[in-house]
Amino acid sequence: MVKELAQGRPTVVATDLSKAPEEDKKFVRHILAAATMIEKLYGKQEGTAELVAKIPAGDTQSRALYFRSQGPKCGAPLTQNDPACSAIPGGVQGKISGLYPARLLAQPKFCDDLTKNKDKKLMDPFTVVTEVPRAPNDKNPNNELSAVPYNVFFKDDMEGIAKELDAAVADIASPDEAAMKAYLTAAAKSFRTNDWVPADEAWAKMGATNSKWYLRIGPDETYAEPCSTKALFHVSFGKINQASLKWQKQLDPKKTEMENAIAKLAGPPYGARKVSFKLPDFMDVIVNAGDSRPAFGATIGQSLPNFGPVANQGRGRTVAMTNFYTDSDSMDALESTAKSMLCTETMALYTRDPEPLLFSTVLHEATHNLGPSHQYKVAGKIDREAFGGGLASMLEELKAQSGALYFIDWLSEKGEYSKADAQKSHVRDILWSFGHISRGMYDDDGHPKAYSQLAAIQLGVFMTEGAAKWDDSKMAANGTDKGCMNIDFTKLPGAVTKMMTISAQIKGKGDKPGAEALVKQYVDVAKDDKLRNTITERTLRAPKPSFYYSIRLE
Repeated sequence: MVKELAQGRPTVVATDLSKAPEEDKKFVRHILAAATMIEKLYGKQEGTAELVAKIPAGDTQSRALYFRSQGPKCGAPLTQNDPACSAIPGGVQGKISGLYPARLLAQPKFCDDLTKNKDKKLMDPFTVVTEVPRAPNDKNPNNELSAVPYNVFFKDDMEGIAKELDAAVADIASPDEAAMKAYLTAAAKSFRTNDWVPADEAWAKMGATNSKWYLRIGPDETYAEPCSTKALFHVSFGKINQASLKWQKQLDPKKTEMENAIAKLAGPPYGARKVSFKLPDFMDVIVNAGDSRPAFGATIGQSLPNFGPVANQGRGRTVAMTNFYTDSDSMDALESTAKSMLCTETMALYTRDPEPLLFSTVLHEATHNLGPSHQYKVAGKIDREAFGGGLASMLEELKAQSGALYFIDWLSEKGEYSKADAQKSHVRDILWSFGHISRGMYDDDGHPKAYSQLAAIQLGVFMTEGAAKWDDSKMAANGTDKGCMNIDFTKLPGAVTKMMTISAQIKGKGDKPGAEALVKQYVDVAKDDKLRNTITERTLRAPKPSFYYSIRLE
């Protein structure tokens, strides 16, 4: 337990609203109350809510782990696969989830079986799979499976959240927040009906020009559940940072051209479509809750929704979170890791300035709205049906991160982003990949980690193309570690284009064998792989930030 906790560095995200207008304080209190309820609801989805009672009284270390991880399992890289590491005595055996029956969770390929089931509602993202006992004279030993909508299965929780959103609406008097009131009203209704389209429509109409707040509350991402299919509840709440308007003005006229560029790389059967998504708003996070509050690190960009007409028609919103990793401890730790991994000539292009990585995040989130995405169909199948939930999630993130690197070079070639800044962005992105590679490719249940796998694939392709090279004979930039990574910036643009082409074509053609071949070549390497072990050892020298939220209202 000590080893698990030591791998995290508590990092406070502090917001002082003590001098804010009383109307704002009332609004924030309602959102914080809803966020607390979301945490409890998320725990029920994950199947961890009832397990906290098993923590021995007075065991503060186990309670610290449970709060950080929102569950009893250890999740830090060096302890995540240790069965002895758990917040409750005896640990937890096998998969846990509140979204599927225990009988299914014990079956290793139950997700594949559900995908093939003729009842497509079972894989609807806003339902819980339950069992309905068959009639006594039915000889089938199994039970009938049924898809129960969230608002039915979690009725009391969702009604409580809806009431807080209603109260927030009642306390907003300013005409400047009409768009927020419309979203809160629609979201409250969606929590009661399980129809999330009205909430998405109202949310898509918001932005940096019509509200000073950023809020997303509801079920969205699917990564942290066994089948990567069910949407998990979360809250992301903060204040809009007007610095985003600069990037929006630069990139907004190019959205159609960017879509055409990816469509050309993807090739048939994918064809360019009309896109009208909003380029990222910047926001300073006040609080994350539920699925938005991971044990280590934080999402620094997000593009939503993932389902429904707003997503299908490219009308979603994206956001970049600008106040994570800006504390001196986080910046010092990253620079130390960079010096231990990079050769001197590549390290010369490293910068502590957050803007190159921030711009990459903007382009990553924009690319989620471009090319073949979640709801794009090949032979009548959307991505999770064509690839399976876990692989589909990884491929979508691979496409987005490939787009981040690709469009930086694309803009540089057009003279709209300097070559020096493009190279600095690429260095930060490659360091980002080291961080995810160090976390391992699968969790303790064998569930794929989307970001880790895409990072391994991209670094593997760059090395195959000669754009990245590990030199065992050279000293790293810190002058202490032997062996370091050099980036050949004459070859990197070509390698990036190849990676963008591979990811776009696999998604555009629904090419599952091609996706599996990528995973086999670059993800499922031997455990004694020297480079991966070196990346892991040097990256994990510094504890990872675990973000905690402090909001002052008085």
